[in-house]
Amino acid sequence: MRIVAHTHHSQGQGPNQSSLSTYCADPDIDVIILSFVNLFPAQANGFPGVNFGNQCGGNTYAGPGYNNINDASNNHLIQCPNLQRDLSTCRQTNDKKILLSLGGTTAEYQLTGATDGTDFANLLWGLFGPRTTAWVNAGNPRPFDYNNVGFSVDGFDLDIEHKPTDNWDGYIALATQLRANYGTVPGQTFYLTASPQCVVPDANLQGVLQHGVFDMLFIQYYNTPQCSAATWAAGNAGYKSGGSFDAAGFTFDAWTTWLAGTPSKDARLFIGLPGSVAAANPSSMITAAQAADLLDAYYCRDVFGGVAIWEATYAAGNVVDGVNFYQSMKRALDALAGEARPSCVVSALFLPSLLPFTGFLSFFFLLFLSFPFAPF
Repeated sequence: MRIVAHTHHSQGQGPNQSSLSTYCADPDIDVIILSFVNLFPAQANGFPGVNFGNQCGGNTYAGPGYNNINDASNNHLIQCPNLQRDLSTCRQTNDKKILLSLGGTTAEYQLTGATDGTDFANLLWGLFGPRTTAWVNAGNPRPFDYNNVGFSVDGFDLDIEHKPTDNWDGYIALATQLRANYGTVPGQTFYLTASPQCVVPDANLQGVLQHGVFDMLFIQYYNTPQCSAATWAAGNAGYKSGGSFDAAGFTFDAWTTWLAGTPSKDARLFIGLPGSVAAANPSSMITAAQAADLLDAYYCRDVFGGVAIWEATYAAGNVVDGVNFYQSMKRALDALAGEARPSCVVSALFLPSLLPFTGFLSFFFLLFLSFPFAPF
C-alpha cells in the first residue's frame, strides 16, 4: 500500500499543520506533493513564484527578469530553509517520492504560447530537477538543495484552475518538454500528473490532457455537486459490496471513456475526497463507511489508482472510534487489495511501469496535506 501526501499552501490549508518531516516520518506515506508553484516566469520576474507557507522565510532569489524587464518587486521564488532540510531528511532517511504541483486557485499564473511553455519546463528542470554542474556554475539557484547536496523532485503535477488564454499551447509545450527532460536521466523514473475537477472534461485542463502523456490523475470529487462523491453516496445508501449501483452522476467511468482517446489513456485515476467537513464545501463530505462503499464499487476498474484525500490536517483531526479519516481509507484499500472476486482479479503487479517501488500491494493512497499560510 502506498500513500501520497500533497502539501498545499495557498488555498484551504489545514490549521496547525505539522512540519513536512512529520509526514515524511509516517511509514504509511510514500509520496508527497508540494504545492504550489503559484506564479510563472511572466508573473514572477523570470523565475517561478512559490507559496510553501510556514516552511519559508522572507528572503527571495533574485529573478533574471522577463522579456527584458527586471522588476525586483516581482521576485517570488522564496527561500525555504525548513523545507530544504526536511526534504533532505525525507530522501535520505525515509526515501519519499516528491512531486511539485503547479497552479492552484489563484488566477495570477499564465503561460503565453509554446515557447513560454518550453522555456518554463526547462527552467523548472534546472531549478528542481537533477542538479548539474553547468546549472550551478552559471549561478542559478537550486531551491531544494541542502548543504550543496542536490535534491531532485520526482515529477510535476498540473493543478490548473483557470482557463489558459493561449488555447493550451503553453501547457502542451510544458508537458511535452518535461517528458523530454525526463528521458535525459537513464535509470530514473519521473512522473507527470494532473488534478482535474470531476466534470468531464475539465475546462481548465482539457487541452493539455488531450495532448500530454500523464501517469496519474487525482480527480477532485468534491465542491462540484453534480459529480461529487457525496451525490454518489446519497444515491447508493443501500450499496452492498460487489453489488450493482447507480452512477448518480459520478464521473469515474466518464473520465475513463474520455481519456481513452488521448495519450493519457493508461493514466491511473484516483478518487479525491475531502478529509473533513472543514476541508471543502461541507456538503461534499462523506463518512468513512460511505467512502469505503464508493471505493468498493470502483476498485475493479482497470484504471483505478486509489483514493486522494484533501487534506492531511483535517483528515487527521476527523477521528471516529480512534481512527482518523485517512487511516480509515487506508484500511479500506488494504481490505480491497486482499479481496478476491471472480469478476475482479487485481494484479499484484499494479502500476508496474509507473510506480517502481518495492514491496507494494495493489493500490496507491494519496493524502493531501498543507502548511498554514505565513505572511512574509
